[in-house]
Amino acid sequence: MKTVFTSTFQDEAVVVLSILRSGGIEGELMANSMFNVNPLFVTDIRGVSVVVPDDQEADALALVADYRKKSLRDE
Repeated sequence: MKTVFTSTFQDEAVVVLSILRSGGIEGELMANSMFNVNPLFVTDIRGVSVVVPDDQEADALALVADYRKKSLRDE
């Protein structure tokens, strides 16, 4: 598994994961040292990462780059 995105905020990582899944890429959210406040909210001082299978890394990185470009444009 390769990390293609990391965010301090879980909700942003969930958005990216949704974008990847809609593009046919299966990914997962990963966080070390998680503190579970409730099942829908996880805090990790190092952030939450989106990981994908090794063979889908290039496609995932392209979608993440597009997401970041659109996010910057919206600010």
